Amino acid sequence: MQVCVSDLPASIEAYLEEAGFSQTELVVLKRLLEQEALTLRELAAKTGRSTGVLDQAMKKLVAKGIVTKETINNGPKYVLRSLQSVVDWVENDMEAKQVQLRRKHANFESFIATIKVDRQRPDMQYFEGEDGIKAAYEELLRLAKKETLHYFPVTTTIEEDPLRDFRVQYFRKRRQLGIFSRYVVHNDPLGRRFVSRDPFEYRQTILVEPEQYLFTFEKVIAGDTVACFDHIKKNVCFMRFPEFAASERAMFEKLWQKKTAPQPVVASQPASPATHPMPVRYLH
Repeated sequence: MQVCVSDLPASIEAYLEEAGFSQTELVVLKRLLEQEALTLRELAAKTGRSTGVLDQAMKKLVAKGIVTKETINNGPKYVLRSLQSVVDWVENDMEAKQVQLRRKHANFESFIATIKVDRQRPDMQYFEGEDGIKAAYEELLRLAKKETLHYFPVTTTIEEDPLRDFRVQYFRKRRQLGIFSRYVVHNDPLGRRFVSRDPFEYRQTILVEPEQYLFTFEKVIAGDTVACFDHIKKNVCFMRFPEFAASERAMFEKLWQKKTAPQPVVASQPASPATHPMPVRYLH
């Protein structure tokens, strides 16, 4: 009894695809189930695929031991060995994949054990989208002890900030928790407008020249964590690494001290007495 193409259920096709059979190989198997032996040209006529594509698929099926190449009526034709050969190959493939999966799992367990032993490795955490940015800011309040330090490129006014309403609530919560914020922003019109709101935002800001201090994303230091906010792409990366955070904090404090230190007063020099030309005496 011949097996029709329609007799091969979609679930069986999906199962064979998961086992590593390509669509072309499945088409070949279907045709060989319908007809015992076919040449590449006959397969091409029945499937609409080129002989080159079919030749590559056939070589794979021959290598799997599922199809054999035989000479019939003085011509080469391909024959399906048996349905059992398909079953045997799938079983062997499943066993090989299980061995590989167990090996990968063992490598994964070794990796986790290494992470647990080496506590000096940074712990990374990611947030995405506008909701992710809000969640990241909330997490900073949990990580910060007394204050947060920010490098902040001001790109919009407070009225046009898409996080305007959230920032109002965030500021109130931060003040209730007693977490002060210090900011470094660029000395440009938006930056100076940002500074003017310091008394209302429970923060202090210094201005730096963008040519000397270039930063294009917000960087926040809170506790032993350094957070990088990309407000354009709407994603955040947290790196919990005490040594790195301490280094970043030291650099921030050095810049802060440089910009807030009182400038020495240059004493004005007394004006030099005006010089008058000596009177010219004429001899008579």
